Amino acid sequence: MNPKPSSPRQRKPLPASFFLIVSYENEEVYYRLKEKAEGSFSQTLYESKPLPKWNHKFESFLDSPLGRFTRILSLKRRISREELPSLQTECSKFQTALRKSDESVRIFPGYLTPYNLVLGSLEEDLHRVYLFHGVFAEIIYTFQGQKWIPEPYSPEFFKTPEVIYFFTNLRESYVTSLEKR
Repeated sequence: MNPKPSSPRQRKPLPASFFLIVSYENEEVYYRLKEKAEGSFSQTLYESKPLPKWNHKFESFLDSPLGRFTRILSLKRRISREELPSLQTECSKFQTALRKSDESVRIFPGYLTPYNLVLGSLEEDLHRVYLFHGVFAEIIYTFQGQKWIPEPYSPEFFKTPEVIYFFTNLRESYVTSLEKR
């Protein structure tokens, strides 16, 4: 009798660094969102200064205008990657409530690992993978040769030096925290 071949042991991936990208017009709305995020998710780890405007390739088809300002809010809480759909749902609720004060507000949750940066989306596209509950995932960057490499389909926002710099520093902090485990 031949022994059964052993199958590789499945391991759950390490928790990921959780962040939000926020596009807005009204600064007060951004700070209200930050307060909501800290109340629901965790304290802020890092917060970007105002960054280049978030653009959408089909901006003219959107249900509301895009805000002139964009910030990234990194949170202390580490997440399981499979949480992205529920976090997207929570962010959509925040967005709906905040649109009463700023119709341009948009919230994009995502996570960072040592190897890539993933953004949640409610929009289907040929380079996005469906997760569940109407949520898709998109790899924005892969980490190669000691730097972030934007995927060809990544929005222009992610190709700007300020945004790459922010996520490079966030990755460095995240990897350092993993080494201390």
